[in-house]
Amino acid sequence: MTLAGVTPASATPDAKPCAYSESGGRAWYNHCTSDGSHIQIMVTLTVGGNVGPICVKPGENDLGPSWRTKGAFYNGKLC
Repeated sequence: MTLAGVTPASATPDAKPCAYSESGGRAWYNHCTSDGSHIQIMVTLTVGGNVGPICVKPGENDLGPSWRTKGAFYNGKLC
């Protein structure tokens, strides 16, 4: 499985919390920043371990269906 096509979601009135969350059957990574930086994250899959690094933009990033994702975390690097 590849998550290379991770794209930011459009703004919604119900803002996601910063970092990893799940809602509406989707997994999300919300990169909360005021400096416009892009960061690398690792995504933990239900089966198969970690995928990444994946570069995410500021704001809400859709990681795909929540059934295949257990979590995601910032690996400390910019991209």
